[in-house]
Amino acid sequence: MENDADWHAWMVRLVEADTDAEQQFWNLYGDRLQRLASQHLSSGLRRRVGAEDVVQSACRTFLRRVQEGQFEFSDAESLWRLLCAITLTKVRQQARFHGRQKRAINQERHPAVDQALSRAGHIISPEPTPAEAIEFADQLEQLLGLLNDEERTAVILKLEQNTNNEVAQQLRCSERTVRRIIGRIQTRWKKNLLESSAP
Repeated sequence: MENDADWHAWMVRLVEADTDAEQQFWNLYGDRLQRLASQHLSSGLRRRVGAEDVVQSACRTFLRRVQEGQFEFSDAESLWRLLCAITLTKVRQQARFHGRQKRAINQERHPAVDQALSRAGHIISPEPTPAEAIEFADQLEQLLGLLNDEERTAVILKLEQNTNNEVAQQLRCSERTVRRIIGRIQTRWKKNLLESSAP
């Protein structure tokens, strides 16, 4: 989108279920969300569920709810955060479903940042309601709000499963600096979570 006016006009077209706007939505976010989903699907789960299937489900959920007027966005960044939340929720749904069916799958360890996000408020219900999806996104947004621009960029890149070296290239710093940034974020989030859960 060239400017904010174009972006908001495009969002209006999405709400109105404009076919061209929906295709543009998929072109903008489909590949990025598939990479995100693929990295959070364990190798065993990927044999049963494809990243594209997860993302298609996430996008259908988002489009249906935005067209029902359940979501409002101030900018592209808030939209991206919600799309990440919905996609990760769909991944967790699949993991729980196959676990409940006694088709045990050893799940990969998530990066430390994603573990912090999960502790902060992952969706528990097998079929999350709009309110739960919004709550998850709000909690993620609150945590991101504690960070400066560099830290926020690092978290988003880690959520997309970039390596520390790849994050360093994006931030134009050393890999050691990225490790320090992530450690600083973990400390700040841990403190915030402890304070918020205190009686």
